[in-house]
Amino acid sequence: MKITVDLSESDLRDITRITGISKKGPAIRKLVSDALQLQRRADISAKFLSGEWSAELEGYEAAKAAERTESATLAESWRS
Repeated sequence: MKITVDLSESDLRDITRITGISKKGPAIRKLVSDALQLQRRADISAKFLSGEWSAELEGYEAAKAAERTESATLAESWRS
C-alpha cells in the first residue's frame, strides 16, 4: 500500500541517519517497522509484568536452591 506523508527535511535527515539508509522510502519503512517491533515487545513485556501472561518453569526453584547450596558449600571450603 502506498501512502503520502509530509516530513520536514530535518526529520528526513534524522530518519536516514538513524536507519543508515539513504533512500527515503526504504528508510521510512525501516523506521516504521522498527517502531512497530519495539511497541510489540513492550506490549508483550507489559503482559508478563502485569501477570496477564506467565511461564511455568518446572524445576526452576529447586535448581536455584541447589545452586545456592552448592555456592555456599564451595565458599565455606575455600575459606577453610
